[in-house]
Amino acid sequence: MRKSKKKIKKPGQGTSSAVLISIAVHAIILLIAGGFVVVSVIKKPDKKFVPPPPIDRPKMDLKKPRMKVKKESKPRATTRISSKSVASMPDIQLPDISSAGSGLSGGVGGYELVPDVSEMSLFGGSSSVSVGNDFEGTFYSLQYDRRGKKANMSDPEYINTVRRFVELDWNPYVFAPFYRAPQKLYTTQIFIPTISSEFGPSFFGIPAGPEFDPVFWLVHYEGKIMRKEGGRFRFWGFGDDVLLVRVNGKVVLNASYGDFRTELCDWEDHDEDYKYYLGHAQAAVGDWFELEPGVPVEMEVLSGEIPGGQYCAYLVVEDEAEDYAENQQGMPILPIFKTAEIPDRVKDKIKYTLIPGEADLESELMFNVY
Repeated sequence: MRKSKKKIKKPGQGTSSAVLISIAVHAIILLIAGGFVVVSVIKKPDKKFVPPPPIDRPKMDLKKPRMKVKKESKPRATTRISSKSVASMPDIQLPDISSAGSGLSGGVGGYELVPDVSEMSLFGGSSSVSVGNDFEGTFYSLQYDRRGKKANMSDPEYINTVRRFVELDWNPYVFAPFYRAPQKLYTTQIFIPTISSEFGPSFFGIPAGPEFDPVFWLVHYEGKIMRKEGGRFRFWGFGDDVLLVRVNGKVVLNASYGDFRTELCDWEDHDEDYKYYLGHAQAAVGDWFELEPGVPVEMEVLSGEIPGGQYCAYLVVEDEAEDYAENQQGMPILPIFKTAEIPDRVKDKIKYTLIPGEADLESELMFNVY
């Protein structure tokens, strides 16, 4: 029996040529597409950062804001620290460590302070000249309201305002409706010989003139006094037009001018009143007051000008335990009230208009707290 041979067909054998051509074409297309994808993935370039286009923003012209200030209320520019003050800082001397803590008599905590007295006036300076011993002065103009607008002020209204201030325990809120100068002054003495009334506002940074009338103004000084030894004292003085002094809550001197004296507050005259000239009018004498040894007490001074013209604020002090030389009038030559040594610059200003023998500028009597 013969085995039959099985024929093995070759690929494509028995298939029509059209089918073979179609298969070949599709295979070629698949190869080309696959190669394109592979090449595209492999050769794809890295992304690069492209900055966004600049934004066209409108430019703004920056300027410092300006505030409208009425001429009559615009003070002269003042600064607490001047270039002179800065220049003088390297001159501050530090004492030996052994002297630190020995007290405040020469400065603060043993450090000697060197004040700038180049800008000191009769009303004081813009910075402290003796820390803790200064009287702080605040300037008020009753001629203008708190915004600097001119008010309807008169002699009677001015007097009533001051009297209200005294009767309400020297409360400064009485002056709240009126103009207050931003600049304060600091002084260690109250003694201003006769000058023109326009100097009062000008020293507080307000130039007098057609824009600011130097009338109906006040200066309120506040500070402390003390005597290590204690003692009994009284003030003599004269003010044109207002001069009132209060110590430890009690008015001890009313040396205001003429009829203003009786109108500003209740006051009883003394036998020594109006006997001696101090400046261009007779001096008034105050009540005795006592200071306990080493005990500081509050002291306030109110000084002011009503109609303009001449102004002054003479304040000298008498120690009951002392004997004083007399001037040609027979008046005792009393020390100027002070809480520290008067700078030579201020002494020269006082001497310029002071009649010799009216007051003692060199006395050692001081009411310093430190």
